[in-house]
Amino acid sequence: MLLIGIIDELQRQVARSGETEVFSYFLCQGTDSRLNTATAILRGMIYLLVSEQHFLISHLRKKYDPAGRKLLDDSSAFYGLSDIFQQMVQDPRLTATYLVIDALDECEWD
Repeated sequence: MLLIGIIDELQRQVARSGETEVFSYFLCQGTDSRLNTATAILRGMIYLLVSEQHFLISHLRKKYDPAGRKLLDDSSAFYGLSDIFQQMVQDPRLTATYLVIDALDECEWD
């Protein structure tokens, strides 16, 4: 609950600044198998980044168009999504970006 309050305050500060800062977060949940893996974290962060900075979709499309849905769901999804995420955060057009991940201790070990 504490991090949710911190996230709310950070979002208010970003909104007040009037700049094009990007703020993305992911809250892991140990009781939900859809929200407690590294792959789920990457999917969520990529989604939020693309939602806020539409030009980043080009990095996703480069891998998704030839591979299709299996890029997001198969056993090697983590590696493909890791590459996409890395390309996104290294994009020179991306402005100041804040990424918050909570409850990593609730994620599966693998």
